[in-house]
Amino acid sequence: MNNHIRMRQPKSRSVLLSALILILLTFAACDKNEPEPMPEPELPKPALENLELGLGNCGIGVIGEDFHFEGDMLAVDKIDKVEVKILPKEGENYSKPWKHEIVWNQYKGLKNANIHKHFNIPEDAAEGKYDLVVIVYDENGSKLEVKRDFEIYTRANLPLRPMISGLWMHKNWTPMYDFHADKDNYPTQHYRKGDTIQVQANISFVKGDGKLYLLLIRKSASYNPQTIEEVDLSKAIVYDVHEHKDEQSIYDFGNSEFDMESYTVIRDIPDLVIGAEQDNNAPAKNAITGSKAWQTGEYNLAVIYKNFTSGQTINKIVPFGIDFD
Repeated sequence: MNNHIRMRQPKSRSVLLSALILILLTFAACDKNEPEPMPEPELPKPALENLELGLGNCGIGVIGEDFHFEGDMLAVDKIDKVEVKILPKEGENYSKPWKHEIVWNQYKGLKNANIHKHFNIPEDAAEGKYDLVVIVYDENGSKLEVKRDFEIYTRANLPLRPMISGLWMHKNWTPMYDFHADKDNYPTQHYRKGDTIQVQANISFVKGDGKLYLLLIRKSASYNPQTIEEVDLSKAIVYDVHEHKDEQSIYDFGNSEFDMESYTVIRDIPDLVIGAEQDNNAPAKNAITGSKAWQTGEYNLAVIYKNFTSGQTINKIVPFGIDFD
C-alpha cells in the first residue's frame, strides 16, 4: 500500500507575509497623507510708479542724443540699487548685436526716491525695437522688474508720430497744471473774472503740415470736439491757434517758439483775460458772446492737433473751473 504525504505551508509563514503586506500598505498610505512641504513665502517687492521714458513718455530714444528717464520708487526695507537694461526684443532683426546696461548706486539706503535722469543713447546703438527693463533691488533681498517697449532711431529716421510731450496751464502766470507732474490731477483752484489764463502745448514727432487748437468750452454746452473737423467756433472760445507748414524733418512743435541759436523768443504764448470781449482766434478774433459767453461753471481746455501730412489727430481734455460772478 502506497502512502501519499501532502505537504502544507505552515500557518505562521502565511500570517507573517500578510502582516508584512499590511505594514507596507500602511506606510504607503501615510506617505500619501503627509502634506507636501510649503514653499518659501515670497518676499515683498519694492514699487516703481509713474515711469516716464522719453518726452511725454514716448518710449523713443535718438542715437547720440539726450534721453529723459523718470520714476518714483518705494522700497520695502531700503533701496539697494537700480539697473536699466536695453535688450534686443525676441523676433526682431538688427544691423548688429547691441545691448546696453546702466547701474545707479546713489539711491542705496533710501526708503523712497524720485529718479530723474538724463543720459545719451550711445553712438554705437543699433536702430530697432527693444525691451527696456528697469530693475529695482531692495535690501531685503527682493527685486522688482518692469519691462517696457522701447524704440531707437537715428534722427533722420524718426517716425512721424504726433504726441503731446508737454502741456502747462497758468493763472496770472502762476502754475495751475503740469502734464508731466500732475497727470490726471487736474486744477482745483478756479479762475475768476479779470484773471489771465496762459497755456503752453508741445507736440513732438511732427513734420509736414499741421494745426493746433487750444479751446475753452463750457461743460454744460455738451460739446466735445475731438478732431479739427469737429471744431465749431460758435461754441468754443479760442485761447490759441497755431500751425506749421512744409516742415521737412521731424521736430517738436508748439504754440511757444524759441530760437536756441539767437536765444530769442519767436512766438510767445498769449494771455487771455477771463471776461475778455474777444478771443485769440487768428487771423480774425471772435466775439465771446451768445452760447459761449463767459459764465460761472465747469470748463474744459480742449487740446486738438491734426497732422495733415499723415492724417493723424491727437487730443486731450483738461477740466477746470471759472467763478465769473
